[in-house]
Amino acid sequence: RQYQRRVHGELKVQPEDKTKLYPVFGTLTHLHDDLSKVTNDEELTDRLKNTAYESMLEGGLGEADGRMSKIESKFMEKAVELHKDSMAKQFHYGAFYSWVKLKELEVGNLMWISECIVQNMRHRINEVVKIY
Repeated sequence: RQYQRRVHGELKVQPEDKTKLYPVFGTLTHLHDDLSKVTNDEELTDRLKNTAYESMLEGGLGEADGRMSKIESKFMEKAVELHKDSMAKQFHYGAFYSWVKLKELEVGNLMWISECIVQNMRHRINEVVKIY
């Protein structure tokens, strides 16, 4: 079975195959069919209305920066916030997972900064994921 097809050089996953990848638990289970058909950020914002993520997206998406789309950067900021919050609690393994994820983001930021320096794109150095 063909799970992916090429469209203009990009691999596209079919909507019915995307639906199979979603978890069977969580707050968005009733939206899996709708979410699998989303093709851009505006459609995703429309689908996430009246969910727990609406408040995160209510300020509008604005323009995307070069590294990530605006919605992707908002989700990344939320993930950093949740990881930092889990570090404040004790006696659970989630603190170790969060530490590893925050270190991965830190390494990604260092890679981004070094690539900006190597490519002489110093004006884009500040497009890192803010951790602290």
